[in-house]
Amino acid sequence: MDYHESQAAGGPERGGSLSPRVPGLHLPARHLPGASGQPPVLAPLPTTDGGNGMPPLRRWRANRILLRKRWRRRFYPRRTPRWAVMLLVATLLGLALFSSSAGAVYAYYEAQLPLLRNIANNNALFQTTRIYDRNGNLLYELFDHSADHGRRTYVSYTDISPLLINATVAAEDHTFWENSGVDLQGILRAVFSNLQSQSVVQGGSTITQQLIKNELFSNQPRTLGVKAEEAVLAYGLTQQYPKWKIMEMYLNTVYYGDLNYGAEAAAENYFNLQPKCTATRCKPAVAQLDLAQASLLAGLPQSPSYYDPTVNKPAALARQQVVLQSMVELGMITPQQAAAAEAESQKFVFKPYSETHHIQAPHFVQYVIDQLTSLLGSQNLLDGGYNVYTTLDLTLEKKVEQIVHDRLYTVQYDSYLGQYEGPLYKTNNVNNAAVVVMSPTTGEILAMDGSADFNNQSPKVQGQYNSALALRQPGSAFKPIVYAAAFEMGWYPAMIVPDHLTIYPTKDANSPSGYYTPNNYDQKFHTTFPMTIRNAIANSFNIPAVTTVEYVGFNNVLNMAKRLGITSIDTADLQACRKNYNAPQATPEQCFFPSIALGTAEVSLLELTGAYATFANQGVRVPPVSILEITDSLGHPLYRYDAAHPHGVRALGADVSFLISSILSDKASRYHEFGPGNPLELADRPAAAKTGTTQTFRDNWTVGYTPYLAVGVWAGNSDNSAMDNVIGITGAGPIWHDVMEYASQRYHYPAEDFIRPDDVHLGTVSALTGLLPRPGEPTVSDWFIDGTLPTTS
Repeated sequence: MDYHESQAAGGPERGGSLSPRVPGLHLPARHLPGASGQPPVLAPLPTTDGGNGMPPLRRWRANRILLRKRWRRRFYPRRTPRWAVMLLVATLLGLALFSSSAGAVYAYYEAQLPLLRNIANNNALFQTTRIYDRNGNLLYELFDHSADHGRRTYVSYTDISPLLINATVAAEDHTFWENSGVDLQGILRAVFSNLQSQSVVQGGSTITQQLIKNELFSNQPRTLGVKAEEAVLAYGLTQQYPKWKIMEMYLNTVYYGDLNYGAEAAAENYFNLQPKCTATRCKPAVAQLDLAQASLLAGLPQSPSYYDPTVNKPAALARQQVVLQSMVELGMITPQQAAAAEAESQKFVFKPYSETHHIQAPHFVQYVIDQLTSLLGSQNLLDGGYNVYTTLDLTLEKKVEQIVHDRLYTVQYDSYLGQYEGPLYKTNNVNNAAVVVMSPTTGEILAMDGSADFNNQSPKVQGQYNSALALRQPGSAFKPIVYAAAFEMGWYPAMIVPDHLTIYPTKDANSPSGYYTPNNYDQKFHTTFPMTIRNAIANSFNIPAVTTVEYVGFNNVLNMAKRLGITSIDTADLQACRKNYNAPQATPEQCFFPSIALGTAEVSLLELTGAYATFANQGVRVPPVSILEITDSLGHPLYRYDAAHPHGVRALGADVSFLISSILSDKASRYHEFGPGNPLELADRPAAAKTGTTQTFRDNWTVGYTPYLAVGVWAGNSDNSAMDNVIGITGAGPIWHDVMEYASQRYHYPAEDFIRPDDVHLGTVSALTGLLPRPGEPTVSDWFIDGTLPTTS
């Protein structure tokens, strides 16, 4: 057999090399001829018979076919199925694509990392701003009502009930604590289940993927590309943060329905739970959840609108049963515990947020919001998650609101008049009132009631309008400011300023004489007793006050008012004054002078109460303060008011303040007009107070103070209609008295008198002239600032 026949038949080299064996040489097949992937090269075609009876051409063709078959058997032992080939090609292609885009995936993850860190640090999350009273009682929650916004309060993992954590794992992601952010088995299981039911009955997303979707892809279509991005970021997030942190992030971001983002907002809303606060920390609502509450909440994120228990309680309870059963199967709870939770849930009564959370102290809260808006910006205030602790005492505020309502709208026994009176809205057409309570030493607003009824929108009440900030004529309540300016210029309480018919050199078209000729509110003049400044102020007589402002001058009075915090006179509406005096071009000085002594220039109740508080604080003005502290969403202080070191400014001397306080607290001096036992007298302590009643009975005031408390009251009608035969002592006075008595007892203030400065001493002058008495003249004794006691008779 020649060489070719030997190879065709297998020969001695069967299963071996395609070349004759050469001792010491062992080449791999790929290095041998014919091993390059092409058939072996055949020798030239023989031209003679080889001796086996087969024509040479046929024998050559047979050898070639056999050789090709052997080559194919060696290099392709069996045919690969087509699906396997396709899978192999797809795998290789995917690997090629992955290897070529791995850098891009990593770059994408790095680009999204700041967003993920913001979620972890809750910097990118809108959060609810809360306004509290001074004792931690919630007054109001501020949040953005626009699309994809709502209420949220971030809570730490350690403050979340373990029951809610377990229920969430049971409801959303059984392998949460073990998976790497993506659960491939869960995805396949969900696909198989959905294919079987031909509908979406099970999701394959992990809690981590849901977190990524909710925060980064909530408004994007659910394409394969988006899902792939979510998976990449979920895996990266799991590498970046521990599982407990991811759970914390999820429970603070997931939507629970009814504008509740995060478990804390949902717990407060659906179960009416409130944080329990001490002086050092607050226990959030989500820490107080029991099994029934936690399992119900855990079921809501699957379809928060459908399962919202305030609108679809049966669906929410059905979903809760699924969650509880899953918790049983995972060994988290017993069947008995699940049954008890279901029974408890049947008793739940769910109400929308708007029905269970109402604003408290609404006028004060809006006053604070206006300040915060200018400080923080409106959108930042809505989304910033700030905690604002105010100066308001909610207990006092509620009592003030009750006193105002009862005095105007219920029958009251009036000890001053010795009979039952009212209700004032019927008998005297007094429909509205406002009250401000302040601390003179710190400026803190302890209460602010802006109307008799916040929900009464009648023209005479207009309850949502804050009358404590409205500009109204103060009447005689402005007189102490005029006299304070006079005392600075050397006048004294025992000075005689007669109360008789007086025509002042100011033109007045409404006067028969053509000049300003005021009268007293009782249409009488008083000459039967010494008309000292003390008596003139205490009994609120007009003629001495106008005489005083003529001496002091408009600019000096205006200067005193500004120092005391009354800045509205410059900006007050002059139209009514110009109309009354038929002087369309009148300036403030021309219009208000000299009638400013009678309170014709408009001021607000808050301003006037602050001015009286300055008298109480021995001449040091502390501007009104409404905010004690502001913290960020993590509780870090951003602002804190130091009540121990208030930013007070001396507005007038302590000696002048003492003279005003001495006069306004003098009970006996008031008796000429008001008699004993009037509402300006407190049961167990001195109190300085002044009433005010405007022309035609449109405004009614009482403002007063002790060394520890300042209270201002306005009463009237918001539509400026006249009241019927009621003055400050009978309208606003009883409200002032009740508020002052209650607040003084609530804070246990000592019953102390006003402190006399060292430069103020008693002196005696003539009761007829106010100068040194002549022999036989009646005399009066009073306080004098050193250097002001008269030396002539």
